[in-house]
Amino acid sequence: MQKIKRELKIIEQDNGAMIFDKKRGVYYQVNDVGRLLIKGLGEGKTRNELVAELEKTFGLESANAENDVNEFLSMLREVGLA
Repeated sequence: MQKIKRELKIIEQDNGAMIFDKKRGVYYQVNDVGRLLIKGLGEGKTRNELVAELEKTFGLESANAENDVNEFLSMLREVGLA
């Protein structure tokens, strides 16, 4: 499963979270879906567990939840957070 960098500080907010990369001094803002996913990754949840959690929490269909998880993981790799 995808692992997030240990140098990250995640600050939960009402409408999502701010992810701060301490090593590079860069931060990213994510919505509620991103907050749930980054928190789940930090807890070591699998891709399937993340998909199931999106389905349950946000009422998403399986295909949409899978797409959201895949896009989020891709974004983390692109910006160097995973």
